Formats: sequence, C-alpha cells, structure tokens
Amino acid sequence: MADQFANRPLYVVNGMPLVRNDHPYALTLKEHPFTDIGSGIDVTEMIDLENVQEMHVLRGPEAVAMYGTRAAAGAIVITTRDPELGRYHLGLNVYAGVAVKPQVKTINGYYQRDFLLPFYRQYAQPAQWANFPAYLADSTQQVYFGPADWDDLYYKNALQHGASLNITGGTRRANFRFGVGEHTENGVADNTALRKYNVFYDMNIIPVEGLTINTYVQMFTARRDRNRSLVERLGEMEYITNQQAPLPPNKAYLGRYYELLETGKENNFANSVQAMVDVGVKLARGLDVRSQFSIDYNDNDRDMFVPGALNDYNSYNAYFTGVNRRIRLNNFLTYERAAGRLHAFKAQLGQTYEEDQLKYDYIRGWRGPSDFIKIIQVDTYNNLPITHDKSLVYTFKDFLKQRTLSFYGNVAYDYGDKFHALLSLRSDGSSLFGNGYWWAISPVASLSWDVKKATSQDRALGAVQLQLNAGRTAIMPSSDYYGYGPYFTVDAGWAGALNISTYNSMPSLNMPFRNGYTAGGIRWPYNDHLDLGVHLGLFRQWTASINLYTRTGRELMAQVPVDAAYGFSGQNVNGMEVNNKGAELGLEGKVLSGRGLRWTTRLNMQYNRNKVLRLPGNVQSMEYGVRHLEAGKPMDQFWLLQNQGIYATDADVPGASGGKALTYNGIPLRGGDPRWEDVNGDGTITNADRVMKGRIIAPLRGGWSNTMVYGRWSADVLFTFATGNHLLNGDAANRLDFANREGANSLDGVKELTFWQSASNLDKYPRYNPWSLVNPYQAEQDLFLEKAFWLKLQAFTLRHDLAGYGFMKRSGLRKLQVYATAMNLFTLTPYKGGDPSLAGLTGIHYGVPQPLPRTFTIGINADL
Repeated sequence: MADQFANRPLYVVNGMPLVRNDHPYALTLKEHPFTDIGSGIDVTEMIDLENVQEMHVLRGPEAVAMYGTRAAAGAIVITTRDPELGRYHLGLNVYAGVAVKPQVKTINGYYQRDFLLPFYRQYAQPAQWANFPAYLADSTQQVYFGPADWDDLYYKNALQHGASLNITGGTRRANFRFGVGEHTENGVADNTALRKYNVFYDMNIIPVEGLTINTYVQMFTARRDRNRSLVERLGEMEYITNQQAPLPPNKAYLGRYYELLETGKENNFANSVQAMVDVGVKLARGLDVRSQFSIDYNDNDRDMFVPGALNDYNSYNAYFTGVNRRIRLNNFLTYERAAGRLHAFKAQLGQTYEEDQLKYDYIRGWRGPSDFIKIIQVDTYNNLPITHDKSLVYTFKDFLKQRTLSFYGNVAYDYGDKFHALLSLRSDGSSLFGNGYWWAISPVASLSWDVKKATSQDRALGAVQLQLNAGRTAIMPSSDYYGYGPYFTVDAGWAGALNISTYNSMPSLNMPFRNGYTAGGIRWPYNDHLDLGVHLGLFRQWTASINLYTRTGRELMAQVPVDAAYGFSGQNVNGMEVNNKGAELGLEGKVLSGRGLRWTTRLNMQYNRNKVLRLPGNVQSMEYGVRHLEAGKPMDQFWLLQNQGIYATDADVPGASGGKALTYNGIPLRGGDPRWEDVNGDGTITNADRVMKGRIIAPLRGGWSNTMVYGRWSADVLFTFATGNHLLNGDAANRLDFANREGANSLDGVKELTFWQSASNLDKYPRYNPWSLVNPYQAEQDLFLEKAFWLKLQAFTLRHDLAGYGFMKRSGLRKLQVYATAMNLFTLTPYKGGDPSLAGLTGIHYGVPQPLPRTFTIGINADL
C-alpha cells in the first residue's frame, strides 16, 4: 500500500510541496480499501486552475534536486499568476454549461432470464434449478419485468457553472493580486456533484532596496455529493445486506429505494489552507539569501448515516475526520559571478526542514435506537456511547508525525552560452527510517552542449542542443511502516469484522498479521538515472526534442512470504530492482503562418518498457499485492491461463480414455469445461501453467494539440491517445460467473443499478458449465483479455476576442473574450467493456459502457 502512494507525483504550488489528504495509514482500517475512507475529495481538487499561470512537469533527478526525495516519482510544478503593476483593474471569468447524460441500452428481467436459461437447460441439475433466481421466476412481476426505465432516475443532464473574480495592481515597491472563485460540477449519474469555493491573496513588497517580501495565501473549501454505489456503501459498512433480490429496473418501484436513501445522511467536505512567506535579501553583488516559510493544512471529513429500513433493519453511523499539516522552512544562499565575457559561475547552498503531522479520528456503530437518531452520542465523562450498544461501536485513532531534514548544494558553470555543466548534491534525513538508516545521498550531474553555437552548422538547423543527465535519487516511502520494526494495528477482529479497535469500548491492538511485519535494517530505496536528450530547431518554424532514458529502481521494498507458523502474511524487505527504459518525443511547429490563417501544432509522445531485474532473495517469482511478478518480465503484465475453447464431452478431455483425465488443481475436467493449455505437460492445470501476457500500462501514450488563429477568432483542439495496452473484461467475467455470484453473501454478489444496462457481447464467449468446480469463468484467463488502445478528442475550444471593436475603447475594458468549450467529444477504441482510459491499475475493468460525459460550456473572460 505504501509503495503505491509513494509512486505518485508531488504537487508543488508556488514552491510549496502539498501534503496529501488520502494517506495509506487510514486505509489499513478497511477490509475493502478500494475507496478513500474520507470525503473522496482529492487534494488536487484544491487547486484553482483559473489562477494558474504556468504548469510543468519535472522528472527524476531534476525533481529531486529541487524538491527532495518526496519528488522521486516526479513533480507537477504550478505557478500562479503574478500581480500586475499599474492602476488597479479587475479580472472576471464566468462560464456555464451542461454535461450530457449518456445514451444507454437498458434491460429488464426478460433479458437476464433469456441469458440464464440456455445455461440451465444445458447443464443444470435439479438442485441448480431449485436455486433459479426467484426474482426472475415470475414474468408477471412488473418490478423486474416491467419497463426498464431506471435510467430516468439515475442519469440526467447536469449543469456546470463557475465564476472567478480578481483584482490586481500596484507599484514596483508594493503590488498585489486578490481573488475569489466558485466552481460547481454536477455529475450525469446518481446525483453526484462537487462544489468548490476559494479565495487567494498574493502580495509583493520591497520595504527597502535589496529586500523583497512575498506573501501568498490560498484557502479552499469543497463539498461533494458522492455516488450511492451499493458496493461502496456495503464495503464501508462491512455488512452485506440480503442480495437475493437486486434493485429493480423499473423506476416506479425504484423510486421507493431513492426515498429511503433520502432518509439517510451523508456529508462529505474538505478544507485546505496554504500560506507562504518568501523573503529575499541581497547581501552583496551576486550574493543573495532567501528564506521561505510555509504552512499547508487540509482536513478531510465524512459524516454518514444509513437507515435501518435500507439495511436489513441494521442502521449504521460513521464519522471520519482526517487532519494533515506540513510546516516547511527552506533557506538557501545563491552566489553568481561572471568572469569575462565567456565564463559564468553559479553556486547554491541550502537547507530544508519539513514536519508533517497526520491524524484521523474514525468512529462507526451499528444498530442505533431508530432511524430518527442519526448520531452516535457519547458520554464525555466515561467516553462510552449512550445511543448505541457499546459492543457495536468502534473507535479508531491514529497520529503520524514525520520530520525531514535536508541539506543541498549545486554548482553550475556556463561557457559562452555554448556549454553548461551542473553538479548537484543533497542529503535527506527522515524519521520514517530506523536508527542508523536515516540519511540518503542523492548526487546528480548534468551536461549540455549547444552544437549550433559551438560549431558551424547548416542554416536549416535553428538550434542543436545535446544534454546528458545522470544521477541517483532516493525514494521516500509514504508511511512509517518500515522504520522501527513490527508495529501495532487494529488486526484483532474476526471474519466479517477483521479490523476491530475496541471490544466493549476497551481499546485493543494486535500485531500486523495480515499486513506483514518489518524487521530492522530497512534501507532507503533509490533510482539510478541516465538521460540523453537532443533538441533541434528546424527551418525557424519547427522544434523537435527527443529524450532517451533508463531508470533503475534499486532496494525497492516488497513483501515476501514467511513460514505460516509465525502467523504473518509476509515480511517487508528491501531487494527488488525494476528497470524502465523509454523515449520522450516532442514536436512543435507552424503549419501555416502569415496574415491569414495561422496554425500551430504540438505533438508529444512517451514510450516506456519496464522489466523486473531482481526480486527480494533472488527468487524467480512472487505475488505482490494483486500482481504476479517474475524476474526478467515486465511488472505490468497479466498472469493468465491460456484458453483454447471448450471440451464438448468428457471424452474430449486429454487422458480421459486411459482413466487419467487432465485435471485443474486436482479436479478432473469434464465436458463443458474450458480447454486450458497444459503448458508444462504434467497432466494438471495449475498456476504453473499461467503465462505472462498483455500490458496493463500503455507502452505508448501522448497528446496532439492544435491552435488555429484567424483574425479575432482562435480555436484549440486536443487529442489524447494510448496504445499497446490491454484490459481484462471483468464485467463480462462477472456476468458469466453468475453461478458463484448470484445471491452470494459477499461483495461478489452485489448488483449495482447499472447491472440493468446492456454490457459486452456475451454471446461471443463459450457456454461453459457455470456450476463446474474448476471456476470456468474466472477473470484471470486470456479469454477475457482485450486490446484497450484508445484515441480521444479531449477538448475543443473556440474563442472570439472582442478587443479592437469600438465599444471596447469606449467601455474602458482592457480585454473581453467569449469562448465555448466541448469536452470528451468521442473515444475510439476496440474495447467493448467501457471507456479504457478510466481503467484502474489492476487492469481488470469492472465497469459498464459508460463514457465520460460530453460537456459543453460557454463563458466570458474580461479584464476591467
């Protein structure tokens, strides 16, 4: 879990690395940790895109050199708009639009019954017929066999709107920018919505020459209406309601369910504040010192009540509050000096101190006194619940405090703008590691050579620049699971309630048997980088860049199995090595230029291949979370049985005539079972016959943007694409595996409302015996492996600039622009199970054909 969170890019706003609000230590509470435990509002939603002046991505050594080991997976650096000098003026941006509900093909009980009956008629025994789904047995029931119009309640066209207002102005000695904003995004499905409000203040002052002070403050608050997914709700409660009868596809009956939902309660909200003071002092010619102090705070809250009438008469309350804070002090000294006309030197020494405090409080309880009492009332004197039975109330609390101390320095040399060299060295110490393993060293070297300036080249080449980067960068984990040996956790429950923190209100802790333990001696993981880049300017109209790279992660942490007698699921150790090789290509140029139509195009592509070089203990293969890893193979491949059809009869099974029929994990295969390939020829299908196939992550992805200008009109078009990736169609596998899922008392048996939406073409799959003990429709076989490359028209924007019209001069407006934007216009893909761009990292896609909604907005952008 921790590695997954550590491999995300760091977001940096005006030099402040943001602290995340979805930390993995809270997710360990959940038996089903597939959704955020809090509001589900990510910290990235707390960024005001209307106030962004520049956004760029730093990777590898460059990111770590600037922002430390937290940026080992890269950094997304955001710079907000600077205050403007001169008289005060206002900026206004207002937009409104609509997200269009998708057109779906709905189904009812007739469709599902007709889908099941061929399986029953071919394979079912009397015991299976006796368990035929009761809700499909009587076609006169309008609940399931009436009109399939549930989508009228579930989907809708959704209004989008927003407004931002800012004022800026001042002199060179004192200037500012102040702004407020509101943005509302209503979802097209299940009455979802996100409402955000923000205010910011940016001020620069020069009290005396040589002293500059910048102050920046940004505050956000957000409210979210979550989807009312059954799987998410039941996973949160860890209580599975009776699944014998799914939600009805008829809105006349479904309306009762929504009425009960409204008697419940769910509030999801989040707040954040970022504040920074940046002081710069010019000590002498070429010598400057800067000190930056920042505080980043966010909270993440969820208040939930599920009425007993909706929950088998077992009401549920839950409150979660997560608070995260980062204090950062960064001081650095910069010295610059030129020696003659050709030589220039720059040196920097700095120190950074960061302190993170992360805490949460989480209380949950079942079976309240009535659906009218929607809180858990606690006696503050003895801390015992009043409204609920104390044996059914559980309280979780946690607190993580982490400190990081860093020292860094770099030296740069430039020779006549022709040759540039940079050497950077930083040392990071973190309290996340144990005694003797606190510190990590990250050296980085960079060389660049402007071939055009240094030599005589063809005039057709506007520029030729070569760049070489090499370095080692440490990787900071996202939690303290690894620093000080085995930790204590809430792992003392029982089946159906594994994470129990209290028993009869008495605290209880246990060793992390299910999460694995950590012995001493865990070392910093790190990446070794080598990059070679070329930048070309062509014919004064085009530029091209290509970067070849290899990055090897070493001493990566993974969990390895241990003897079952110890009781732990595994041990966390160093020792995994993974290599990534690839190329990044950028091309930009003017297709048309001149007085008439001007057209600029930009193409960027990234190609990557990864390989597991080494596993801990030099084992050849291991299970790592939901992945199977093998040394020498890519780490994002599927581990699948190879399906070659169906055995029509028992006699078709190899070895059947000799009395030694082919088996699956010791179970004899029969007619109606899958024809899986026996790779090792040992006469039985096991995990040893699975092979690595497909790619979860697209090896090649990119974007193509175009800007066209004609007079006062301009248009922007953005395409995105990915190719070479695959998905397992989990939705088709689940529907075909009805024998194991129908009415099951687990999340596998839950049918969302979108179950009544026509899915993939199920007729293309063989009709296996669904009651076979070999689990013929298991998702992990190449029967369900599909190509999932895609091309998406992401955005189209048309603008008209009204500057230059007569009324503009009379009105005093500096800028007035109207625009219209269309988003997610279409997606081209061979994958039939939904939008492949929405698939998760597991590569198993359980969605239905529900694309991102097409959104159309119009707006006005003005400066007064």
